[in-house]
Amino acid sequence: ESVRIYLLTVIYKMRVLSAFVLANTIATGAVAFAPPRIAREPSSFVVRIDDKIESTKSKSRESTASTLDLYPVANAGSVAPSSSSSADLKRKFTVGYKWLSKRNYLQLAFLQAAVLASGADIATQLMEGQGTAPVDVAHVAAMATIASTMSGVFNAICLRQLEDELPGKSKRNVMLKTLIHATIIASIINSAYLAGVPLLSDHIYHGTGLPPNGEILASWNLPEFITLTKLEIAMFIPYNTLAFAFVPVQVRPLTHAAISASFNVAVSAVTLGYFDAWCERAMSMMG
Repeated sequence: ESVRIYLLTVIYKMRVLSAFVLANTIATGAVAFAPPRIAREPSSFVVRIDDKIESTKSKSRESTASTLDLYPVANAGSVAPSSSSSADLKRKFTVGYKWLSKRNYLQLAFLQAAVLASGADIATQLMEGQGTAPVDVAHVAAMATIASTMSGVFNAICLRQLEDELPGKSKRNVMLKTLIHATIIASIINSAYLAGVPLLSDHIYHGTGLPPNGEILASWNLPEFITLTKLEIAMFIPYNTLAFAFVPVQVRPLTHAAISASFNVAVSAVTLGYFDAWCERAMSMMG
């Protein structure tokens, strides 16, 4: 009986050992024949919380900056969209005009002087004729021609040259630029009006050709030149003093043309022969 129990014990131990050896063999084979593991990068969908918070803050700052740029704060804690829209429109016009003037400085000066001088001459003729007399188109064309070439292109070139030779806004340079413009440049432009407008309107634009050589400059005379010079000094010395000190050089042809539009009314009156009559009417009304 003892031998039988011993044999059963040996057989049981051998079974357990065989099962252990078989399990170990299977595990070893699985490891040996398993496919290699592929190293994977961290998932791109994983977003760190602190990065997300920083991105949100950055977007918030950009949104706030753009809002403040569109609607400047009028006072502490308030926004004024209506006033800012007009200010923004003015800023865009100024920037656009400066850009256009920088790229087409002389062309722009030519066009704006021609348009304003034509309007001033038409207004002068309508005021004198009381709307009954027809507008002298040849005189309007002559005024536009002289204004575009002299008050426009020539004056724009002179303004740029003055700024190059006397840069800055010091009192000395502003005074020198104002005096040079009033005494030299304005005298040339006014003489061109006095001699050129009658020459163009009475002869060339009427198709009669040039007058004899001795009569080309016959329309220029000293009394009318002195009259225009007095008006020039009264109007443009104050304007140029301010313009040379505060107005950018790219914008000066526009502001100068706007001031010249009122001056061109007097020029039209002089060249049309209305100015003396206007002065007499003004004196009779005052006296």
